Amino acid sequence: MIVPLKEEFQLNFDEGLELMRASLYMQGYSPHIEIWSDHPFLFTAMLSFWFSIVGKSVFFARLLTIIFSALLIWFFFETIRISLGIFPALIGAISLAASSGFIRFSSAVMIGIPSLSLTVISIYFLFLYKKSKQKYLLIISGVLFALSLQIKFLTVFLIPIILLFIFDVKKINFESIQKLRSRFIYPLLLWIISLVVIFLIFSLLFNALSYEQLFGTHFGEEIKTAFPIKDGFERLSKVIINKDYDLFYLAIFGIFVVFVSHRWEGLFTVAWLGAGTLLLLNHQPVWPHHYCLISIPMAWLAAYASVPLFDLFKEREFRLGNFRLGNYFWATISLILIIFALLTLKPKVSKDIPSLQTNYESEFAVVNRLLEHKNSTKWLFTDVPIYGFYSDLLVPPEIAVFSTKRIKTGQLTQDEIYELLVKYRPEQILIGRFKGFIYTSTDVYSYINKFYSKSNDISVVEHYVLKSLK
Repeated sequence: MIVPLKEEFQLNFDEGLELMRASLYMQGYSPHIEIWSDHPFLFTAMLSFWFSIVGKSVFFARLLTIIFSALLIWFFFETIRISLGIFPALIGAISLAASSGFIRFSSAVMIGIPSLSLTVISIYFLFLYKKSKQKYLLIISGVLFALSLQIKFLTVFLIPIILLFIFDVKKINFESIQKLRSRFIYPLLLWIISLVVIFLIFSLLFNALSYEQLFGTHFGEEIKTAFPIKDGFERLSKVIINKDYDLFYLAIFGIFVVFVSHRWEGLFTVAWLGAGTLLLLNHQPVWPHHYCLISIPMAWLAAYASVPLFDLFKEREFRLGNFRLGNYFWATISLILIIFALLTLKPKVSKDIPSLQTNYESEFAVVNRLLEHKNSTKWLFTDVPIYGFYSDLLVPPEIAVFSTKRIKTGQLTQDEIYELLVKYRPEQILIGRFKGFIYTSTDVYSYINKFYSKSNDISVVEHYVLKSLK
């Protein structure tokens, strides 16, 4: 494997959050009621079920994400193949797989790729529907899109674009007005009802109707105050300039091809790219994994950029007498851009492979120290939950998500930290990420010093053990 699934201690901080949520869920704790979570719970439930089959390990968790990544690439390829053919689909799939961040996030235990995977599969069934007009395909698409939202609200902005795609405005004419309901309104309602029903069922199943946790953390006024700087343009520009400039050029040419060759189904992709870009430019905050929102439509447009080249070779009478300057000109541009992208493929991908340390002795030394007191430990209080997963220890469900966003938006306060310490009286404490936030509380600092002994030989994080266990 390109990505060191077994060797890498932690690919992203979010891995620890997701793994700990799954561990707590396996022990019977209720999502959103007992387990604090700022995202829907479907992937966490799936991960828990996966663990019950194959066993709990970071490797198997990453393998599940790899499966979703493979599904994403495959159905992305198939969606493009339906409208453009095999070779453009191949260009699109390769472009997506090589896009910035995809390799790292395609194996990390995070919810973005699983959500996007179900979104792309939903869109695949939409394209099948446009081809066959079989209504059951709309139901499948709506169900899958609802499931993707039950993993992460990442692609909710696509709903209006999908509805316009189903409605197919360009086919409305005077004759079809009489059949507007059966031909246009019913398909829309079928997709919407499928989406809403499934979304509500899973929301009730996972108690996922909490405004404070699911919506307030992402869309409330607190988020604008906590992250006042809109740095979306700067972040996107850096990624494109430093890594994905080849994909950017292909996408721009792909947009040109959509309009010039009247491939109007490509407007779906153009609209996705436009809406996704506007969203990221105005969203607060923008994280690296958000880039997948625009890398997917850019890779799709890269497939359109290859169309002039492959169309030229598909012409039945490929003779000098049939020479048309325009076709050769656009095919040449297409060829140059594809060759340029292929030449930059290896160095670009190598930049994206997670840097593998020679060893993680210091990190696993912490895990071993936690294991020394495992039999007498019911709760581990930590802001780095990946350590809890490796040592098979649970953190209090209220701090399963101990994140920057939660702290900055006031969803987790120093007073709450103190109350949780008193409530659970954890046998071990591990502090590594938010030392300033935790230690600046006089109550918390005094409580830790009064009841806990510090392990002075641990340097990566600060480890404390209840004095009565010493």
